[in-house]
Amino acid sequence: MYAMPYQCLAELLEKLEELGELVRVEARVDPEREVAEVTRRIAQRNGPALLFGDVEGARHPVLTNLLGSERRICLALGVSSLQEVCQRVADAASPPEPEGWFDKIKSSASRGALRKLPPKQVKTGACQQVVRLGEDVGLAELPALRACADEPGLTITAGQIILADAETGHQHAGRYDLRVLDRNRLAVCWYPHEDPVRLLAGYRLRKAKMPVAAVLGGHPAALLASMAPLPPDADAYALAGLLRDKPIELVPGRSVPLAVPTDAEMVLEGFIDPEEPPVEFGLVAVANGLLVPGPPSPVMHVTAWTHRSNPIYPALVRGKPPNEEVAIARAIQQIVLPLVRLAVPELVAYDFPVFGAARHWAVVSIRKQYSGQARSVASGLWGLRQMMFVKFLVIVDEEVPVADAAAVGAAVALHADPDRDVLVQKGPPDPWDPASAPDQLGRRMAVDATRKLRGESAAEAVRPIQPSPEIRRLVEDRWSEYGLGGGV
Repeated sequence: MYAMPYQCLAELLEKLEELGELVRVEARVDPEREVAEVTRRIAQRNGPALLFGDVEGARHPVLTNLLGSERRICLALGVSSLQEVCQRVADAASPPEPEGWFDKIKSSASRGALRKLPPKQVKTGACQQVVRLGEDVGLAELPALRACADEPGLTITAGQIILADAETGHQHAGRYDLRVLDRNRLAVCWYPHEDPVRLLAGYRLRKAKMPVAAVLGGHPAALLASMAPLPPDADAYALAGLLRDKPIELVPGRSVPLAVPTDAEMVLEGFIDPEEPPVEFGLVAVANGLLVPGPPSPVMHVTAWTHRSNPIYPALVRGKPPNEEVAIARAIQQIVLPLVRLAVPELVAYDFPVFGAARHWAVVSIRKQYSGQARSVASGLWGLRQMMFVKFLVIVDEEVPVADAAAVGAAVALHADPDRDVLVQKGPPDPWDPASAPDQLGRRMAVDATRKLRGESAAEAVRPIQPSPEIRRLVEDRWSEYGLGGGV
């Protein structure tokens, strides 16, 4: 694997095609019936990215499964492994030691890491090669997809939504679904726990409309960063700059006071009137392969649609894992591990399995030093954004490989007592969890599968069977004499 410098998404796709990581589908396809199903079948095989060149009713090609594997995520970021990006984040999150305890309290290494490569403001960008304003906006031309026949409308799934805090002007970027309502209106899928709900409340207090920009395409680092669980005041595009080791360039919007990435394929600009009643979003497909009820959603009135002269429309296709969104989530979790360690220093590693959609299940290894530490770690992790919806959390000792299901299962079998080592808490309801009622607090469970220290168990301390070094050497030296074959 090697670094691949490229200037735009189209160049990246050419390089991926050369490496056998992209297939161009030339047959005509229906965006409401075929694209999602074809993509799901390819994703289940851990197959390539797909570029559908002839989509019924649309002028623009549709790109799916772009970041559906760790290899393509690495290729998109120009690195040989995610560990390179993880190390970059770790280095950025390790500023010089503050002089005194008061400075330590004031410092915020996680936010500091996200200021290393801030976005760069420029005057023009390729995302505005074509500008369509007012009556020229026609969302019916967008090749938005339908996940399946039961999804009630066409949905934009890869949109990076840009908002600004009404008080500070600080921009927020996050990936949220948009449902196409008509030629110039979109319903925005925001759940009560998400930052945009808080930001919209600020505009409501000021009796002002909220400017919104929905960004499609551009450098994949921007999409990755917009899906990362960042603090409310963190800059997602600064993280994107850190991920790709080069600042993201932003250009002023044409109809809203927001700055958008210059290399985007398309940008939809508009506003939300906080006094306008929300609409029902209806069922929405999510990354665990289910259709769940969407929340009452504010309406975005689109005032401008800007795009490249030959734009590509990206889409995230949901289905039973594995899928692109789960691959992205697992990559992000690896990348932000150094930031999580700032909050939980004893954390060694974690794994969010594909079968849990990289959301509902996690295994965590810790460097254990004192009795009850696993319970403390569980509470601390559940307090973090990326962990708040982990329904089942297994905590093991540092030497247990978190991605090895057999090793984790053995740790649970050997060290966990169902009465003593299971912690159940209530927390925010997970809108994706079909086992929980959406109008009630969710329940989450941690299993302490670490070896027990004094004070944690009445049983005598146990030790694994461990032959002495002398016996190991003796058996290794004489192995050929035993007539058992194979290596030692």
